Amino acid sequence: MTKRSIFSRLGAALLVTSSFAAAQQAHAARHAAPVLEGVPHYDNIIVIEMENRQYGEIIGADPASSPHMTELARTYNSATSYYGITHPSEPNYIAMMAGDQEGVLDDDGWYCQADGTPLPAERAIVAGKPDAAPMNRPCNGIKKNKAYVAHHFTVPNFFAQLNKAGISWSMYSQSMPTNPQTGESMPEMPTYPASDDTTADVRGLYASKHNPSVNFDDIREAADFHAHNRGEKAFFNDLAAGRLPRFAYFVPDQCHDDHGPSGPMNDHPECKGHGYGPSPLLTTGDNYVQTLVHHIQASPQWKSKKNVAIVVTFDEDDSGGAGVQGCCGYHPVAPGQPHKGVVNQGGGRIPTLVITNHGVRGVQDDTPYNHYSLLRTMEDAFGIAGHIGHANDGTAAQPADGSFVQTPVVPMVRMFALAAH
Repeated sequence: MTKRSIFSRLGAALLVTSSFAAAQQAHAARHAAPVLEGVPHYDNIIVIEMENRQYGEIIGADPASSPHMTELARTYNSATSYYGITHPSEPNYIAMMAGDQEGVLDDDGWYCQADGTPLPAERAIVAGKPDAAPMNRPCNGIKKNKAYVAHHFTVPNFFAQLNKAGISWSMYSQSMPTNPQTGESMPEMPTYPASDDTTADVRGLYASKHNPSVNFDDIREAADFHAHNRGEKAFFNDLAAGRLPRFAYFVPDQCHDDHGPSGPMNDHPECKGHGYGPSPLLTTGDNYVQTLVHHIQASPQWKSKKNVAIVVTFDEDDSGGAGVQGCCGYHPVAPGQPHKGVVNQGGGRIPTLVITNHGVRGVQDDTPYNHYSLLRTMEDAFGIAGHIGHANDGTAAQPADGSFVQTPVVPMVRMFALAAH
């Protein structure tokens, strides 16, 4: 054997040993990460946010409306007492990322000011410069009500927590508009411009009210705002390449999220809904969730030793016959009181599933949870000490009249527990 071959083999052996040692150190470092409140460390969390359905409309519905999500609930982990924060959509998205709905009680644009008028163009800052996109939806909401507030604010938020901790993140929005000249994402657009004939068939699919990154001034105004907002194609490409950021927030469009679109797409065969019960709209949403989960579970990150969790949840129920339902932290309005108010009236009992690659399975958890509970859990899972907003409500505020019993905001420990190995 020549000296060269000996040294070549020795070098290869050292390289293998070094690589193995590095992998072992990385594995040990992950598992040595502080466990906060009993929630294990997670490398990746993917949230898939659906829309406007009660728990019983989706999970175990008879006749079946969403068989794929029902099967996922049975195979993996289902929170059977999970609630939205309020109605309608936008304040729920804000609440999940800020721990507070920040006084927002409607679906008005992020650019709406407290006096019910849009921000002047020179003050509507997006990615470091005045926004060129038309603010083409009026600020209607409840501006005659003294509770009307600005829909953009500088407050603590989960995106900022991730930035401070050096944790990568992206908002992925299906059917999000893009700049036809540059190809750059335009998440700040409330709707497609009516004059844009090339997008007439998809107008009404994307909704900025379902993208909370636009509401936080520090996030929207940052130079990297567009880089953090990506579309469906980027999501699937990132999955296949194993480069999904540690926090991925995926929002289907309104034909695929069980909501239903407005405009010309409302009559599309796959987007038609007819209230409670099975419909083409619910079938489309159920199939899409299955597609997303399938692609995630086929990804390199899912198949690795890293801890990965998929959370499938809804923003709120459909404001139907279930009545006022909420939990956790600060109390909903008393039964019989108006649904619109400065306090949380509850967003209804909604489906929430947690699917993990190395976690326990088959958990049916009836602990009361809401979006603040999920926020608190994600903070813990990423090792972020300290909770923002109502995610920090470890003690429940009880209504003075004793009309119902409130529960504290607690982390979703059982849902995210790792399997013994």
